[in-house]
Amino acid sequence: MMNAAVQHVPQPARHRLARTVLALLVATVAASPLAAQEREGDAEQRRLALLEQWDSATPFNGGGNGVTFTKWLQAVGGMRASVRASVTVPQAQQWTSIGPRGLYGDNGFFGSLPQLDAGRVSALAFHPTDRFTMYVGTAAGGVWKSTNEGATWVPLTDTECSLTTGSIAIDPVNPDIVYVGTGEVSEVTAGCGMLRSTNGGASWTLFGTDVFTQNAATAWPIYGVVVDRASAGTTSATTVVAATLRGIMRSTNSGQSWTVVTPALTFSDIVQHPTDANVMYAARVGVAGSAFPPGLWRSSDRGATWAAVTTFPVDSVQRMEIAVSRARPGSVWMLAGRPDQQLGGVWRWDDATSSRTTLDAVGPRLPEPNGRLNFGTQSGYNLMIAVDHADANIVYIGGVRAYRSIDGGATFREMAERIHVDWHAIAVDPNNPQRVLSGNDGGVFLSRDRGASWSALNAGLTTTLHYPGMSLHPTDPSGVLTGLQDNGTIITRNGMLQWNGVFGGDGSFTAIDPQSPTTYYVSSQRGNINRVNATTGQITRASIDTLQDLRRAFITPFVLDVTRPTRLYYGGSRVFRTDNQGTTWVPISPDLTRGTGVINAIAVAPTDSNVIYVGTTDGNVRASRDYGITWLAPQTTLPARSMTDFAVKPTDPNTVVLTVGGSGSPHVYLSRDAGATWNDISGSLPDVTTQAVAWGPDNRLYVGNMFGVYESANEGRSWTRQPGMPTIRITDLVYNARTNRLVAATYGRGIWAYDFATGAAVLRGDVNGDNQVDAADALLIQQALAGIQLPATVTLFPAADANCDGRMQVLDALLVLRHAVGENTGACVGTRR
Repeated sequence: MMNAAVQHVPQPARHRLARTVLALLVATVAASPLAAQEREGDAEQRRLALLEQWDSATPFNGGGNGVTFTKWLQAVGGMRASVRASVTVPQAQQWTSIGPRGLYGDNGFFGSLPQLDAGRVSALAFHPTDRFTMYVGTAAGGVWKSTNEGATWVPLTDTECSLTTGSIAIDPVNPDIVYVGTGEVSEVTAGCGMLRSTNGGASWTLFGTDVFTQNAATAWPIYGVVVDRASAGTTSATTVVAATLRGIMRSTNSGQSWTVVTPALTFSDIVQHPTDANVMYAARVGVAGSAFPPGLWRSSDRGATWAAVTTFPVDSVQRMEIAVSRARPGSVWMLAGRPDQQLGGVWRWDDATSSRTTLDAVGPRLPEPNGRLNFGTQSGYNLMIAVDHADANIVYIGGVRAYRSIDGGATFREMAERIHVDWHAIAVDPNNPQRVLSGNDGGVFLSRDRGASWSALNAGLTTTLHYPGMSLHPTDPSGVLTGLQDNGTIITRNGMLQWNGVFGGDGSFTAIDPQSPTTYYVSSQRGNINRVNATTGQITRASIDTLQDLRRAFITPFVLDVTRPTRLYYGGSRVFRTDNQGTTWVPISPDLTRGTGVINAIAVAPTDSNVIYVGTTDGNVRASRDYGITWLAPQTTLPARSMTDFAVKPTDPNTVVLTVGGSGSPHVYLSRDAGATWNDISGSLPDVTTQAVAWGPDNRLYVGNMFGVYESANEGRSWTRQPGMPTIRITDLVYNARTNRLVAATYGRGIWAYDFATGAAVLRGDVNGDNQVDAADALLIQQALAGIQLPATVTLFPAADANCDGRMQVLDALLVLRHAVGENTGACVGTRR
């Protein structure tokens, strides 16, 4: 009723209403402590301070609908858009990043609520002289730089050969020289060699492909890099030493060429002596059956030659991380995980006595009293250690949770208990030990008090790692539901850049009911499916009992039949179907794998739900044309590789495209007879894992692989890589014909959208469709941002995007109000775009 009443307010009254609401908005955005903090540049502290000022039980709009100011603030992303924001008009038909630029994840047990999270951070570095400048290396989203202590970030390596990052080192004499070791230790992901910048990351040169290269397509991960202090400062004569999966590599010409200086063993970390530049230390990983046991290696000639100084039994130590401190030169602290992935121990090596001391590390081995997880059983994946350079009694370690010791490692207590789990990297500011920077599966965090408290620096860090199974809202082009690595399932609606958590764990496949979009399905690892009622907030379990099918993929596929949304299909080793929204499931197939794999991809023809396609991780493809009664094998041989995705032609259930993972074989196949035969249409596509495929408008095909999105206008006879997107692995592609938008999920650089040419021009700001822009429109935008259900007649996009920057924010409501009272906004509100 309120919406209808506002729409029929007489024009003079509309002006008075507009001026009143405008004054309130300006007061909220510009005159509150929020704006003052924004001027100081600390976006996260600004958001938290405002949260503390308002009682979350107080309705914001006074209408009794339960919309509190806290919910409003979270809905608009902390009001990061202000009246001082610049207005940009994006070009038509190009890939655009739509976030997440930081996200509000799960309930805080594993995440960082109320602080923002981002994607996994695996490496980081403080600038040696500028306290405001720092670099972070993300698992698969490249290297990012901040020059304002993490308030904003800029990606540096989007167009380089690899966005997987294992290590970063800054030249201590000339900080404009930065070395980045590609590849990542946590998932043992290959890179492409050593990147070097001589201008603070503005441009890069690739070196070492002849040494780091594993094969023609990939290169060994670089776990750690040391820039020798004694020779630093040049681009031609500096010694650089790296720890890699196949030994320690050394360069004496600033990274231009490299020599392997140890046996081909795995070294997981490397550091330089804090006062004697001749001495370096490296951590040798334990490998069963190797003649070289795990332990600490030492070089006394700046990395030219190496020898083990202390070793461990191979069955007690696997991966190891090491640290040194200026407060105790000649000592090395070692943190190791066991082969069973638990905490192996903490030790200190002392050069002066050539002895090793065991540090009991009481605390990480025991569960915390509050029931939160202890060190965990993932030490091969998450492991970090650092020592305060002014007080060697302060030691930081991390696994699933993070800990700090103030007694030299005799005891540890959990730190950062409200921060995201799975800690990978840590650095102590070389000029101020109060400042500690750390990276985990939730992004990057800074402590300004030696680990006593932590602040998220994730606003603007678009580095989330998305799994397959993304879903799009049927009518809202900005509506996306997607699963993330270790950050659960998140959703965005109404054009907001803010993404909010729906469910926890490793977010997996999703589905949105096209007839009732407030009903959707989310899942976590191993096929834990839940049905969500967005109106009531109720979450109902919709999973299949594991006893029915023990074999299932880590990211277990399920799909919804768009012709009958109460029906879903699920893949383990068999196919299961539900006709009642997941209340009960029945198997409709035998084991469709070759005996060891699992189902990895499922598709139902959108025009004929009798036609179902299934692909497995061990190279099988099966199709049913009779609703799952019989399953046919193709007559042609397909590669014995993982089948990753299907795209059924929207107008023909018998025409389907298949994508294949791995390398060494074709990656895209087309069938015109419902999977009976397949033809290779890979053409000029690169020989890399191809994980996603979708049909777009005008029968155009789109595939996503390790390098981005490729388009074909002739069903695969030729392919062209689409510009405007980083060199990033695509995990999913979904096209919505109703909104004419193609959306790509990436593993490391968030979600991207491609909007095809639209029809008639839209009056910017006119969301209620009355052909004028007034206070009623501004109120509707405000309500949408607050999550209030709007009438079906309201069309938010693109009308609500008053400044034509591709999103809806508080700024858009403010611009509409200014236009309504006759002010010159300088934006595109009130024009047809």
